[in-house]
Amino acid sequence: MDPIHAHEGWFVSHLFYRINRTVWESLDPARQAKQRETFQRLVSDFPRAEHCQIHCYSIWGLKADLGMILISPELQSLNDAEFDISTTLSPGVMEPVDSFISLSETSEYMSQTQDYDRTLREKEGLTPDSPEYQEKMEAFRQRMQVYTNDRLYPSIPEHEIMCFYPMNKQRGDKENWYLLDFETRKKYMAGHAITGRKFQQHIKQLVTGSIGLDNWEWGVTLFADDPFYFKKLLYEMRYDEASARFAEFGSFYVGIRLEPGELLKRLRL
Repeated sequence: MDPIHAHEGWFVSHLFYRINRTVWESLDPARQAKQRETFQRLVSDFPRAEHCQIHCYSIWGLKADLGMILISPELQSLNDAEFDISTTLSPGVMEPVDSFISLSETSEYMSQTQDYDRTLREKEGLTPDSPEYQEKMEAFRQRMQVYTNDRLYPSIPEHEIMCFYPMNKQRGDKENWYLLDFETRKKYMAGHAITGRKFQQHIKQLVTGSIGLDNWEWGVTLFADDPFYFKKLLYEMRYDEASARFAEFGSFYVGIRLEPGELLKRLRL
């Protein structure tokens, strides 16, 4: 195994590039064709390694031309793929615009066994020795195991549209998330989750941690087949106290998922 690997969770890279068409059009057609073939092969080969994933996107708007999300359990293989992909076209063709590196993670505010135990005893009147209590507790443990696995070892959804943005929790003089006690923070995040669940039929999300790795604390990637749901979800979430008081957002990137060959055609390469 590679000496640099994830103890818990997988490594995730978001990469964004702009195409320098002047440089590209200066290449002779044979060289262009060879580079297109190499690019498609590299993107196709990366997910053949165990648990490695990559999706390509044509970026909507002028912040960038193309974006990629790469996931790997091994940092060395991920970093190697980043350089391979970035340099497969002639120097100066793919100009880096932005990147975000992070690790998949679970939320520290997820429901714990003791939380559900309290719900069963205080709200449903069940005792720990009753069959109904034990059945519900076992079902809860199984649900949470699925949730934990989905967060730590994610699969990039096949949805057509992606929306990525980095975010922080405020640490200002007036509002400081990290000076709140855990129970208060958990209460705020519970309200945030309620809003999110309203859109779970239309949106899948990937939340990754970047504290100590990048300039922002978290990366949020949303996946859907209609960007309307991104707009609706984020509008409603901004009224949640956790967001209204404490959230800071970076640049938003919205992309349309395409296979490598389709992406090159969309980019007019």
